[in-house]
Amino acid sequence: MSLSLPSDAQLDALREVANIGCGHAANALSRLMGGRQVDLSVPRVLLAGPEDAAGMLGGDAPAVAAWLSITGALRGVMMLGLSQADGQALETLLLGGQPAGQEERDSAVSEAANIVASACLSAIGKLTSWRLMPSVPTLRRGIARVLVDAAVSQVEGDASPVVVLEARFMAASTPPVSGQLLLVLERESSRALLARLGV
Repeated sequence: MSLSLPSDAQLDALREVANIGCGHAANALSRLMGGRQVDLSVPRVLLAGPEDAAGMLGGDAPAVAAWLSITGALRGVMMLGLSQADGQALETLLLGGQPAGQEERDSAVSEAANIVASACLSAIGKLTSWRLMPSVPTLRRGIARVLVDAAVSQVEGDASPVVVLEARFMAASTPPVSGQLLLVLERESSRALLARLGV
């Protein structure tokens, strides 16, 4: 894989990986939200450095994000990101509308991210016959750009481009909850994944 210019076949393969992984993640999120429908956008495949990727979640808007490192044959980061308002709506749904302190709200989002990431990685693992595991979630609140930069910078440790698989979701709740799923892969992992898929 040439990271500067992926072929159409490689892009199609990565989009299919994102579609399968994020589709299972959306189903897991639906179950957590009491069976509410969760619609998923067509996944995008992007080649971006941390600074460029940082604009994906919402620029300078307040946000909440939970991310997990991926271990196994693939190395990278899986991230669940929401605007501040969507994050609060998701917390309320996850907690059944019951009053809760900040620690309990943080714990609910972290656990949701862990379940969503596990579902995504399990699906990709079945596709590739690889055993993929998520780390303990890291949850932060703040400016979206800063949160994405912090997560993406962990992947390569510098400003080098990484492969980002991105999909947006919207849950049919009141109020609606929308957000993003980001799967950020190390360069070598991207090459290994494409080789595994035969493209």
